Amino acid sequence: MIGGVPYRVWANRILVISAVLYGLVFLGQFYIKATWYEALYWLVQSALIGSVADWFAVTALFRKPLGFPYHTALIPRNKERMISGLVHLIETRLLTLEQCQKAVQSVKFLPYIDSYIQSERGRQYIRKALRSLLHLVWHSRSEKEWAAWGADKLRTFLHKQSITGPMQQFLTDICKTNKHETTIIKGLVLLQEALDKPQVLLWLTHTIDREIQARKDNFLSAIVIGVSEATDIINARDMAMAMLRELYMVLERWKRPGSTERLVWMQQWLGPLQELAYNSSVSQTIDGVWQRWIEEQDWEDILETYICPYIHNVIHMADTEETFEQETPVKVLEQSLQDLWKVYSRNPEIETKLENMCQHMASYVIVRGHALLGIIVRQVLGALSTERFIYFIESKVEDDLSWIRINGALVGAVCGLGAWSFLHFIYEPLLALWGL
Repeated sequence: MIGGVPYRVWANRILVISAVLYGLVFLGQFYIKATWYEALYWLVQSALIGSVADWFAVTALFRKPLGFPYHTALIPRNKERMISGLVHLIETRLLTLEQCQKAVQSVKFLPYIDSYIQSERGRQYIRKALRSLLHLVWHSRSEKEWAAWGADKLRTFLHKQSITGPMQQFLTDICKTNKHETTIIKGLVLLQEALDKPQVLLWLTHTIDREIQARKDNFLSAIVIGVSEATDIINARDMAMAMLRELYMVLERWKRPGSTERLVWMQQWLGPLQELAYNSSVSQTIDGVWQRWIEEQDWEDILETYICPYIHNVIHMADTEETFEQETPVKVLEQSLQDLWKVYSRNPEIETKLENMCQHMASYVIVRGHALLGIIVRQVLGALSTERFIYFIESKVEDDLSWIRINGALVGAVCGLGAWSFLHFIYEPLLALWGL
């Protein structure tokens, strides 16, 4: 551009100005007979000839100037030949397999990969890929299938764990330090609420009644207990209510922060708790209860009802770009991958392996894909319409072609002025000297 104006516009302006000036000087030659005017006439005339000639030549490459049909529109008429020549040039000169392989071998891929991974654009792409992967994995099964799969894995895991050790550690820690007092008080409150339920009273009443009936193991005991029951001296329900009332009051006292009674009772349990792991029969009993509890739980229903909906909602939290800044699974996974990359990519041994892997992959792609270069170029260029093909080439060389037209006017003007100078200062004096 010259002053912000494209060269093509300047070339057109020069052509128009040359034509206008030639029209003026052509008319003026009938009125002005000065020597300088002859020089101006030759200059303008030659500039116009050069402009028109180069405009015709440049336009003839792509179109038919003024509809002239002979040896014009060279590029459209030779489109296939040009494409074939370009493909041959690329395959045999510009991008041979050996040149591509040498170029790839000189490239260090890891700095580019590292820069891309840590860039915002790269992180966004990783998050999108992770989001798609999470959706793909999650939707590969129904929630019922995931619940069944999870329940099976959970049972297998829990069956391999002994509850005695962790329970001993937890209870010993509670009894020794009392640092879980808030949790203990909450547990006591829940226990009191459970004691208030009618089912507990009914269960305890039945238990006491069974124990009373079991005591009637001989005639005398049966008579004494029977009389006591008849006179309401022994009443299973009253005994159950009294026991629950007493237990409720004990729990009420234990709920007080820093309760001395609770602390003393807990200290008394330290010894038995510390010996718990060494008592095989107790440990086996506890683990047996633990194993039965595992089997009795409907893990499929628990996972399907509570866990699967939560996972579904959490996975779909990252469905939009706006949630990428939140602590979603995608964000957590992406950050973890970033941290792993920062650690392992700085290891010289791993760095070398990664670089070699990238080189092998690039070489494989080059070897497999080099033959496609010509096919791709031919298909891309061949699919272009004639007008688009012309525009494709013309847009790449427009400035150079415009300068050819500008230079044609300038060179024509100089040549015209030179020809007039030769005729006026050399040729005509020689003719006069020779008497011709």
